[in-house]
Parts: sequence; structure tokens; C-alpha cells
Amino acid sequence: MKRWLQEKLICPECAPAENPLSLTATREEGDDVLEGELTCLSCQRTYGIEEGVAVLLPESSMDLLSTGSGYNSKAMLSSYLWSHFSEFFNGTDATDAYRTWSSYFKETDGWALDIGCSVGRLSFELSKTHSRVVGMDTSLSFIKKARQLLKQKRLEFELIVEGHMTEQRGCTLDRDWNYDRVEFVVADAMALPFQRTLFSTATSINVLEKVPQPLHHLANINHVLKDDNAMFVFSDPFSWDEGVSDPGVWLSGRTEGPFTGRGIDNISRLMAGDGGTFHPPFEILDQGDVDWKIRKTENLWEHITSQFLVGVRHQNRR
Repeated sequence: MKRWLQEKLICPECAPAENPLSLTATREEGDDVLEGELTCLSCQRTYGIEEGVAVLLPESSMDLLSTGSGYNSKAMLSSYLWSHFSEFFNGTDATDAYRTWSSYFKETDGWALDIGCSVGRLSFELSKTHSRVVGMDTSLSFIKKARQLLKQKRLEFELIVEGHMTEQRGCTLDRDWNYDRVEFVVADAMALPFQRTLFSTATSINVLEKVPQPLHHLANINHVLKDDNAMFVFSDPFSWDEGVSDPGVWLSGRTEGPFTGRGIDNISRLMAGDGGTFHPPFEILDQGDVDWKIRKTENLWEHITSQFLVGVRHQNRR
């Protein structure tokens, strides 16, 4: 974990109270803490740093680390590495989703937060325009690989062909990415471990449908975004799953309650200030659809249409 991040962190167990974390480093390499721990000065809970990865999960989320299935599986790692970086080694099958989302990023000396960063593509794109970038995900496997890319500045991995059959893939990456500006941590979108109004830009790409309390997720984003000169890039397919969240908290696709109708319309309304989730509100700069693919095996693909909104907050006039 880069030392420049430590002073901006708060205890996720105590959030939204902004209780700072004290760093004890036992092994370092330059400004990178490879082994150590972060301790809350209020509740005394500790958060480990191993192989450079800080795990900043509240106790209720720790079970996400205990399994090799789901987003921590080798198969999922192969799928998402292809999805994020395939244009660098296999352009004929790649989509332009990440180029579309990143085309809205503006040059700023501010910080950016990439929520649900997976293996890091959008975080690296943000490094072209922001002075500091934090990518976060609950998958330890994803974050370890993202940090490996950060150090090696090159992608090497085993792409699943069929069953246990794999083939080695590798490629150089975008030379314009500023790796020294980026850090990745394991953290939960429902308990963001960052100070209030820290970020000039936040992204939530294909995350909303995967959290148990979608409205709380959006409120958390509002909490860490600046009140002015801020941008929010949101995208989601709105493929709600009752195994993830109760239909009573879905923000679209309901036949009764406050969030009937389509997701893109409801999120646009929330970003514009309805209900007070986003305050100050956003001006909707653009919206549209992005085609996105996940390659599971050579013969199994998941094709997704993710609908996006880009909102901006301008300079407050007092």
C-alpha cells in the first residue's frame, strides 16, 4: 500500500464516523508498505497489509475473502482480465466499453475513486487525468493481480480455453498510464474507508446490481465526492438478482413503490437531486449504452448492455 493513501483512510467498521487509521509498517519498498497493519484509533480494530495489499473490510464482509469461488476464482480472473485488456492482445473480439467510459474523464489535480475496479483497467485510465487514483474491490484475487500490473507494467496470465486447458497470454499496456499515481485496496462499496469529500471523480461500473443496499451504495458515493467540481460516471445493466438484494430495495424493475420503471430513468432522477441522495445534485452531461463482454471460455461468452450516465457538479457560486 502506498504511503500517500494512509492519511486519507478511515475505519470502515466505524464509518460514517471518520476515525483515522494508524500505520505500522514491518516491511517496505520505497513508499510502498508491503507488510504491516492499520489500526483504528477509536475501536482498535486492525486491518492487515500483506504483499502490499491492504484489506479494509468491516467484520461483516470478511467472509468474502474465505472462498476460492465466485470473484476469487481462477476462472473469474481469466474472464475479467480478458474483458479489461483484450484490446491490447486480441483487438478483433474486444469491445470499446472502457474507452467509452474513460472518454469523459477530465484533467484535474484531484483524486479519483474506481469502485468495483476488478483488475484495474478504469483505474489505470483515470491515472491519465487525475493526480491520485484508488481502485477498490472485494475480490482479493482481482486486487492482487491489479497490483501486479501496477508493478510490472505488463500483463501475463493464463487464459482459460476449455475446462483446465489454458493458453499463455501477455502484452504491453498503455504507455500513457501513470502507474505511480494508482493504488488498489480490498474494500466494500457498502463501507467506504475514505474521508468525506476526498474525490473529484468516482466511478461505479456494473456495481449497483451486485450490492445488497443499492441506494446506500449511491449515498456512500455522495459522501466521498466533492461538493463542487466533481464528476460521477455510473453504468449498470440493471439485471437485478433476488439472491443478492431484496426486490424491495431495487432501484428499478418494480411494479410498485418509489422505483417503478426503468433504472436509467430512476438513477438520472436521483443524480439530479430527487430524494436528496445526491446533494448537491448533478447536471447530467451525457447518457447512453455500452456493449460489454465477459469471456468465460473459448465457447462461452456473456454479452451485456450496460447503460451509463455521466453527471457533473460545477463550482459553487457563493
